[in-house]
Amino acid sequence: MTTVTLTINGAEIVAEAGLTILEVARRSDIIIPTLCHVQGKPTGNPCQMCMVEIEGQEDLILSCVSPAQEGMVITSDSDRIAAHRLERLAILAETHFGDCKAPCNLTCPGQINVQGYIAHVAKGQYEEALRLVMERNPLPFSVGRVCPRFCETRCRRILVDEPVSINHLKRFVADWCMSHEIDLEIPKDAPTGKRIAVIGGGPAGLTAAHFLTRKGHDVTIFESSPMLGGALRYGFLEYRIPRDVLNYEINTILRLGVSVKLSQKWGKDFTLQSLKDQGYDAIFIATGTGVDIPLEIPGAVNPHTYSAMKYLRRMAEGKAPDMGKRAAVIGGNNIAMEVARTLIRQGVAEVTVIYPRSRVEMPAHQRNIREADKEGAQFLLMASPVTIADSVEQGSRLKLELIRMKLGEPDAKGVRQPEPMPGSSNILQVDSIVSSLGQRAVSDTFSGGELEKTIALSPNKTIDANVRSSQININGVFAGGDAVSGPRSVIQAVVSARRAADNIHAYVMGVPKEEGESRFNFTRGKGFDDVDLKNFDGINVKLREKMPTRPPEICSQDFDEVKLGFSEKMALHEAERCLSCGCTAYDRCDLKELAINHNLNINKTGMGTTPVYARDYSHPAIIVDKNKCIFCGRCERACEYDALELGADSFDDKGRPVGLILGFNDKCVSCGKCVDSCSTGALNKKAQTIPLHTEPVTEVRSTCPYCGAGCQIILRVKGKTIIEVTADPEQAPNYGALCVKGRFGHEFIQHKERLTKPLIRKNGMLVETSWDEALDYTAKKLFDLKAMYGPDSIAGFSCARATNEENFLMQKFMRTSIGTNNIDHCARL
Repeated sequence: MTTVTLTINGAEIVAEAGLTILEVARRSDIIIPTLCHVQGKPTGNPCQMCMVEIEGQEDLILSCVSPAQEGMVITSDSDRIAAHRLERLAILAETHFGDCKAPCNLTCPGQINVQGYIAHVAKGQYEEALRLVMERNPLPFSVGRVCPRFCETRCRRILVDEPVSINHLKRFVADWCMSHEIDLEIPKDAPTGKRIAVIGGGPAGLTAAHFLTRKGHDVTIFESSPMLGGALRYGFLEYRIPRDVLNYEINTILRLGVSVKLSQKWGKDFTLQSLKDQGYDAIFIATGTGVDIPLEIPGAVNPHTYSAMKYLRRMAEGKAPDMGKRAAVIGGNNIAMEVARTLIRQGVAEVTVIYPRSRVEMPAHQRNIREADKEGAQFLLMASPVTIADSVEQGSRLKLELIRMKLGEPDAKGVRQPEPMPGSSNILQVDSIVSSLGQRAVSDTFSGGELEKTIALSPNKTIDANVRSSQININGVFAGGDAVSGPRSVIQAVVSARRAADNIHAYVMGVPKEEGESRFNFTRGKGFDDVDLKNFDGINVKLREKMPTRPPEICSQDFDEVKLGFSEKMALHEAERCLSCGCTAYDRCDLKELAINHNLNINKTGMGTTPVYARDYSHPAIIVDKNKCIFCGRCERACEYDALELGADSFDDKGRPVGLILGFNDKCVSCGKCVDSCSTGALNKKAQTIPLHTEPVTEVRSTCPYCGAGCQIILRVKGKTIIEVTADPEQAPNYGALCVKGRFGHEFIQHKERLTKPLIRKNGMLVETSWDEALDYTAKKLFDLKAMYGPDSIAGFSCARATNEENFLMQKFMRTSIGTNNIDHCARL
């Protein structure tokens, strides 16, 4: 073999003569980026990403077509080359139009693959939908009931009619899996030998325990209460989160192998130092904000005035205090709304919520305010309490003096603060008062041990933890959830704890923390309202499914759940409303990957903002979206059948196509190789509706069973679901080529009508049975037939929809166990 010796980036390489510089670099594991390269098929419209410098030559050259020559000194990563590639990427990105991730996904604090789990629901894959949710949120039952639904505020369906009921779908798949006793078989890494103590068994503590256990650590939760749940149990009553649902959710986490120590009070039964002495490698503080900010007005300390958390906890424990017939709730946060709704259910006839601003300025979510209003709570706004005294009137216990408020002049930050209006006081006669002015992690300082006294606190009396590392000022101690942020939503506590779990894992294992996912994102509009309405051409109005809800006049009489949940039919209808905004080629988009690697700022350089072409659904298996095409030509040159029509009416001054032509002619055999070759999401498989982000995907290599050619395939599997089938372009005998059956013929695996349990005919009817009974029945029938008529009286057909390995066993069974050569494959017919 003739060879040449050359140098690339300072490394001397001996290579086979006749190869291009790009081929030599790839064989030497030197990365030279390209968007248009197809082995052995050069293009007339190069992307110019593979440009390199050659010593002695002034201009950059294309490495994909330039032959490697003796003595060449090549540089592939200089500042000049980087600047050129960045310029080329900017030119290509300027006309690329679409969303990388759906806006609902980007708005979700948990960064859950919303579009992905809705697509699973639409296919009836409820188990897989829940598994996808739990990749980032281990509390889908609770979050599905109490989430503020940040994602729905940025659902593009709003621009057509109403947002998709995303959170109700999350709850549906969780409840469905619970009612069908589905074991998600959540995977765990091998044991690490590291021990982690989690202080607090609320949302943050449970979340941290979940993710740390999955990483192979030995986790123990220390909880001060007799039961786990924290705010989920003692802050939300059963009408919001039923106890059987909460217990089931907690048990799904504990079944991973989490240890629990209940009724263990921090500072009394253990300290940070005692945990360290017991050999815990790290400690995570997730104690929440269980300390109410006190109502500091004259008379506030009396037997009939309660703090919000104290009142809700007593109700949750079944120790309801006597609240009388009239109660006042002071405060306008979400907890105040929970208090008001709970008081009504307790039988208090008149519940008044008092707040010094207007209704729209209340910090509680407007949805929660509306629910309290519907159930009978009254609102006394622009008012503030002044004093509390014993009432002298018969029929009431307390006299609450109030004063009317008005908004003053804007302060330095432009905020208008409430100010009392002189001479506007009035009296409200009540039997009890509950104040909900906010919560803290601690009233003053932590106590119980020397380390506890040194914990640094924020001015708001929450734990001061590093935003990036989650560590506090004590080595090996981390904190997260409401204990750090102050009162937030459950999903925000989950996010904080998941981040802390990643940091704790890196700390105890002595490894760098995994880099976070890039925030790079193509979008159809820089602002939510900037989206061109052409995007919604052809989409008909279809209003969202309404959550079945008990009438307020009925549900307010007891503590049974108010929202009853979607039926399966409703969930399927609702999932079908999703516009699937995000790109389902997210995980294979070379344009996005190179843009991230080269730090392209598309917010400055620009991106497509208007759809120029309508999507083409005319192909039986492939969607064509020319708005995403960058005219790399890989699809056309990868096609073995000359089946693609690719061209343009003209080109602009930067070489980009105007009036793009991209489609299929009658030579197409639907092999799908063009899709796998596409550098963006311009070509996509209709059946692949689930975008893959950071979720783990297993690639299983197998042999296509549809015929005897022996084509090698790659099954891309997530959980228990085959997402797509591809092929390795470097592997014989098919070198990436597959027929239409090989690439698209595997949807039957997830088909709703596929039989997954054996059937036996009894009394003329096919009925489900166990595998043991089915196998015994079949074996006896075969044994009897063989004994009566001989082995050649039996013939077998193996199935093209079984694996290659199963087909192999089938023919072995017929030849060795039955003793006949009467075995064939139905695909040959």
